[in-house]
Amino acid sequence: MKFAAYTEETIWAVEDDEATARSEGEASMQENGGSDVAALKVAPIDDDLVEALAQAEASGTDVLFDLIDGELCEVETVEG
Repeated sequence: MKFAAYTEETIWAVEDDEATARSEGEASMQENGGSDVAALKVAPIDDDLVEALAQAEASGTDVLFDLIDGELCEVETVEG
């Protein structure tokens, strides 16, 4: 199982454990101008969402996600 560090609109990091996800997410936020590190949350991430994010990164699409039953899940993939 993987974990994601995320805010309401962005997944900042996907890692193998919660602590690494949080630290990588905080670093990614700071590198990209994200100012509200306190808003960063960590949750398990669905394998389908991990795959959708990889495909979206390669194709330039966006993936909409939501926290469902305590796990981040893909809601929809849209053209970016």
